[in-house]
Formats: sequence, C-alpha cells, structure tokens
Amino acid sequence: MKNAALVLMLFVLFASFFSCSSIGKSQQNYAFLYKSSGQMVDPEYVIYHHHLDSSKVYFKMESSKILYTRKNKADFFSGKVLLHYEIVKDISSKEIIDSGSFFIHDKVKEVKDKIIYGDFSFSASMGEVGLMKIFCADQNRNSMVEKHVFFNKSTFNSKQFFVIRDHKDKPIFTNYVDSTSVLTIESNLNKGKTLFVRKYQRKFPISPPPFTSSSNTPFNYSPESNSEISLGQSGKNSLGLPFDGFLHIQLDTNSRSGLTLFLFSPYFPDVKSVHQMIPPVRYICSRSEYNKLINSDLEKSAIDYFWRDKTGSKDRAREIIRKYYSRVENANEHFTSYMEGWKTDRGMISVIYGPPSIVSKLSDREVWVYGDENNINSLSFVFSKMKNPFTDNDYKLQRSPMYKSSWYKAVDAWRSGRAYWIQ
Repeated sequence: MKNAALVLMLFVLFASFFSCSSIGKSQQNYAFLYKSSGQMVDPEYVIYHHHLDSSKVYFKMESSKILYTRKNKADFFSGKVLLHYEIVKDISSKEIIDSGSFFIHDKVKEVKDKIIYGDFSFSASMGEVGLMKIFCADQNRNSMVEKHVFFNKSTFNSKQFFVIRDHKDKPIFTNYVDSTSVLTIESNLNKGKTLFVRKYQRKFPISPPPFTSSSNTPFNYSPESNSEISLGQSGKNSLGLPFDGFLHIQLDTNSRSGLTLFLFSPYFPDVKSVHQMIPPVRYICSRSEYNKLINSDLEKSAIDYFWRDKTGSKDRAREIIRKYYSRVENANEHFTSYMEGWKTDRGMISVIYGPPSIVSKLSDREVWVYGDENNINSLSFVFSKMKNPFTDNDYKLQRSPMYKSSWYKAVDAWRSGRAYWIQ
C-alpha cells in the first residue's frame, strides 16, 4: 500500500510538471534544467561504475531544502523525499530502458541543517551508454526537480569508472575542486593499474559576442607536466593537486578519454571575492573601462565605482550587482566545461539575456528561444555539442551578424543600470 501511494504521488507530480513544460504537443521544453531550483530540494549526483553488471549513483542533498512536518508537538519531524530514475538511450529517445525509485524518510527530533548523503544501484552492463533522468520529489512540499546525468560504461578509461573522495571519504560531485582539498581517487574495476596524470595550465579567453566569429585554434594536447599514480590492490591512492589549471587522469594515453579535475578560483561556482567580480563585467564594459579595472591597485573601489557609475546610487548598484552575479553563478553551475561557466557561449548568453523561455535538446545540439516559440520577433540561439575529451558539457554557439542589434540593446540596458530580460 505504501509503494502504491508513492507511485501515485510520483504520477501526479509528473503530470503537473510536464504539463507546464511542454512545447506544443510533441517536444519537451528543458528550460527548467538551467533555472535555479530556489528552495526546492535539488540533490547533486555522480555515477560510479563499481561492478561489471551494475553501477552506483551517489547523491547528496541539503536538509534545509527539505520540508519537515509533524502532526503534533509530541511527534518527530518527518522529511520525505522520493528519488526516481529513468534511463533512456539519449535525450531524443522516448523508450525507457530501465527505471527505479529510492525513498528517503528522515525523522528527527529537531530540524537542523545538514547534508544528507546516500546512494542507490542500478543495472548496467559493460558497453552501455545512455542518459539517466533523475526526479527528486519532496512529498511534503509536493514539488519535484529533474536533473539529467549522462553515463558511459563503454571503456574502462571512462571517467565514471573512478570516484574522487574528500578527506571525510565522501564523494566529490563536481569536476571542479579546491586546490587545498585532500583527495583520494578510487576505481574498484581498475585495481592494481597505473594511472597517468597530465597537468595543464591554460588560460582561456571569454566568449566573443554572438555576432562575431570565434577562434577555431586547435587545442594543444601536450601537457605542461606528467606524473603517475598506482592504484594498488586496494584500488585507491591519494591525489595531489596543482594550484591552478586542470588534471587529466587516464589509464591509456593512446586514448583521449579519462577523468578531468578543474581548479578554478576560490569559492567557485559562487562569486564571493572582489577579484572574482571583475572578469565577468567584460561583456558589458569597453576595453578602456576593463583595463582600468584589471590594472587598479584598489580592486574593490574600482568595481564599486564601475557599478555605481552605471546605476547612479549605492542602493541601485547593490541591486544590479546581485542580479548580474546571480546570473554568473548560475552559469558557473550549469555551463562549466574546461573553463568557468560564465566564459562559455551558453554562459555568455544566459548572463546577458537571462534564462531562455524554451530549450530544445537533441543529442548533438541545443536550441534556446527567447520569447514565444513561433513568434517572428523571438530570438533563437543554436549551440552545437562539441567532442571534448575533458568534458561532456562543451557547446559552441552558431554565430551570426543578426544578433548584433539585440546584443547591443541588452548591453546598453546593463550599462544603464537595468537587468536585461526578454519576456
């Protein structure tokens, strides 16, 4: 009876969720994937192939995002979260290959903020590649958040045959880490093997405006340095980190696939320091303004003056700063690839134009629409998925001179102290 109630709850949530996010009658609108979940519980996930015939999904969630309730003061508080997954071949496929559910019931005498860790296993044989859609439903709040996680079990060199753990033995859920972290790399299926670690120290420029052509300079795959790590019979070893750049970790250097760890600025993906605030304003300032900012000995005074000059007052500057950098942080969270999310093509568009109204996703591209789907005045951007050995989150904008007027309109709005937004 309990399982039946869970299935019914999930069905009701699915029905309401998808009815609000469809495009026409046949195509799904995935714009919700790139928007903040607000106060809804929104777990992080990472896949680890620990056995030949099964794999594991680690997750973590903030208890502060879960709604805890109780019927009377004598009862414990109860938080109820349902995780449901569906595996499909790719984003365009409607056939569900496998599915399953995992229920989390957290009962506490006193509600306190904490991180809830857990995992669940699913069947996956060697050679399989697919997309896992994970739905997180808060039963008490009657809300749901969907996320997509690609999985690749085609080769032992795949990044998901490894899991990175912190000093508390908890999994790392992002491909960017802090250089001060003490990390352990683990691979149950690669015990006793040697890993080759390539260190890259590269500085990547920000994306140029959408109406200009971008550089197609080939990436130089020769690393700045090389080292080796033996996993030993335990399948584990400590992992030293550089102060910047990124590490590409491989079983076979004849292949370009492997696990990559990126080291960006402190606090990433959040923007919490003055030093982090200056580079993202390059999109909306002139070259001379930007040179003054980066060459100033008083960074805080310089960036404060920049925003105050655009808005005319401290209060308006404070508000526009909050809006601009919230978009930068959102871009970092969703679009980070081999460089910070705000520097990428999708990050640039999301920072300047705001979140798109409609996102269509195919296996090889994304189409963003600002405005109504079939309105001639709507603005559309097409991003092509790139083959990149360091990340599966690399997309390149199909640039066009047609974007010039809309770009300058958006930039002028920001420079006038107004957050640009296309309805």
